[in-house]
Amino acid sequence: MIRRLSVSAAVGLLLVLTLPAFSAAGGGGCHTGATQGKGTDVEIADACFTPSILHIDPGQSVTWTNTDPFVHNITANSWGHFDDLLKGDSFTATFGDAGVYPYACTYHPGMSGAVVVGDGLGAGSGQTVAVGAAVQSPAAPAEAAVASVGRGAGSLGAWIGGVALGIAVAMGLVLVLRRRGPQAPVS
Repeated sequence: MIRRLSVSAAVGLLLVLTLPAFSAAGGGGCHTGATQGKGTDVEIADACFTPSILHIDPGQSVTWTNTDPFVHNITANSWGHFDDLLKGDSFTATFGDAGVYPYACTYHPGMSGAVVVGDGLGAGSGQTVAVGAAVQSPAAPAEAAVASVGRGAGSLGAWIGGVALGIAVAMGLVLVLRRRGPQAPVS
C-alpha cells in the first residue's frame, strides 16, 4: 500500500513540476511584459509584437513586419493575416472606428497584442478594418522553405522539451524508489 502511495506521489510531483513548463516555454508572449507605443508600425521580433499595445487615430493604418527568422501570423476577429509571414514580410490593416482590436499569433501561444484606436471606447467590431495584401520579402526560395519548416517550432519544441523533462524526472523518481527497496507495511 505504501509503495503504491509513493508511486502516486511521484506521479503527482512529476505533473506539478512539468505542467508549468509547457505554458512557460510554449513560445511567445513578450518576455519583458506588455509595451505601449504610438505610431503605425509593429515589429515582430523575439516572438513579441513590439509595441504589444499600439495607440492610433481612427482611419490610420498599422503595418506589422516580421523580423524573426521563423514564421508568424496575425489573427483576429474578422480581420488579420492568417497566412504565414516569413522573415521580412509585412502586413497592413486600416482601422476606421474607435475601439480595441486584439490580435495574436496562432503559432506561438501567449504572443498577442492590441491596437487601440482613438480613445478605445468604440465598438471595435472589426467590420471596419480594411486589410491590405501582405508584402512578401524577396527571400531566396531556400530561405522560404526553411522558414516554413520552422512553423510553430517554438510550441512543438517546448512541448518536446517538456515531455523530455517529464520523462527524466519520472526516471529519476523510479530509481529513487527502487533504491529505497520494499517498505515494511504499516500496522
